[in-house]
Amino acid sequence: MLTSPDRLRDWGTVRALLPHPRAGLTLLELLVVLAILAITTAVVPLAWRPSRPTSGSALDALIQAARRDAIRRGEELRLRVDADGAWVLAARDGTAILETGRIASPTAAVSLRVDALGTCRPGASGTAVAGASFDMLACRYLSSATGAVGEAP
Repeated sequence: MLTSPDRLRDWGTVRALLPHPRAGLTLLELLVVLAILAITTAVVPLAWRPSRPTSGSALDALIQAARRDAIRRGEELRLRVDADGAWVLAARDGTAILETGRIASPTAAVSLRVDALGTCRPGASGTAVAGASFDMLACRYLSSATGAVGEAP
């Protein structure tokens, strides 16, 4: 069925009587936008903040790097830090040295075994950091005085 020109003219008249949509934002739309901006402003700086304090010890950073390497390689690695700050990261058998270096002001000589799952265990020849216990799952020293994680006393 074709529409006649008269019907089209009538539709144009009806459409002319309907209210025209207004350009702009309603109050509700403006409030939603402001709420989204407020939430974003509150959340984004938290995402950019470092996950742990930057004042952590060099020993803690070295242990975490060894842990990441062991997980990435999928094999057990051994980390040995001497009292003078020299450190060696080697494969499980100790024959293949992966990395060496020196950290400033180590708290003590440390020897750790880090398995492929990221769990750390004290090595046979390593001595513990004085006044701190070691969390094997997090691979971090726990200060017994403050209970804080990360920085050794």
